[in-house]
Amino acid sequence: MVAKRALAVLAVAALCLLPAHRAGAPAERPPQRDRFEVIAPVDGAGTMIAAFGDIWLEDRSRGRLLRLDDRGRTRGAVEVGGRVALAAGRRAVWALQSGSRWGAGLLGPLLRIDPRRARVQSRTRLPAGVVGFGVVTAREAVWVWGPRDILQVNPRTGAKGRRIVVGEEHGELTGVTAWRRWLVAATADGHLMRFDARTGARVGMVRVGLRPPAVRGVARGRVLLSSAGVLAAADPVTGRVAWRRRVGYRAGTVTRYAGLLWINSAAPHDPGDRLTALEPGSGRVVTTGVVPGFGTTGVAVQGGRLWTSTAGGRVLVVAPFGA
Repeated sequence: MVAKRALAVLAVAALCLLPAHRAGAPAERPPQRDRFEVIAPVDGAGTMIAAFGDIWLEDRSRGRLLRLDDRGRTRGAVEVGGRVALAAGRRAVWALQSGSRWGAGLLGPLLRIDPRRARVQSRTRLPAGVVGFGVVTAREAVWVWGPRDILQVNPRTGAKGRRIVVGEEHGELTGVTAWRRWLVAATADGHLMRFDARTGARVGMVRVGLRPPAVRGVARGRVLLSSAGVLAAADPVTGRVAWRRRVGYRAGTVTRYAGLLWINSAAPHDPGDRLTALEPGSGRVVTTGVVPGFGTTGVAVQGGRLWTSTAGGRVLVVAPFGA
């Protein structure tokens, strides 16, 4: 199915790399020219992931999850209720819906989507009292996590499994990721908790120097955390922060490409949101630049290019500058 609004190339221009003379700005390379395309497939774009050879984009204006090919053409659409959190497993795309709820919480159900036909295979209702914030996948496992709970879901059938009740002692959960044989959860008061992914038992907890830490993934055996415009890499067993890097006043999604960590952020006085590439072992800034758009809602890599979605509905497709 081809979108009614076809691929619209609105600009091919220089991507501005601004001099790093402002306090707190990341180091930058000399200006260089890069091609980018601006696609306008929706009126309001939400989160986005790359999976199964395509881009999966939340169309908040029409309550749909779109499947886009490398040229921005719509290959399929799935109706969703409200906002969604997305994740990709080995055989399915997972979408947790917000339903009629306002705010950060997502009421469900959790959709298991066939990536070949863009059709819903199963719907998993959350247990009474459980609210979700996000979805995590790793190998043959799927978890829904929220402010107080982590719920296991069978990746083949969508059936509910083990429920880990975290409690309220350390505030609500602010992120969860899979690491080795554990689940690592961040809490609002600045702790990292580890749970055995098989049994659900808590096996450790350490404090980190970020509050509240948002989990952005795993790299080089460390958990990536962001807080107030800082991205950091911490050991989930000891809590030691190996490195931290300020990228602006707001730090968002982290995605990996060409051996680097690419993060979107916003910095004062920049004429658009910022993309920065970091070396995962040291946090060293390799390159950084400003894209012609504000309100980034997602970043993904597909077809050797970086895709960023914005709240205004535009999708910016950028050749990874400096990589």
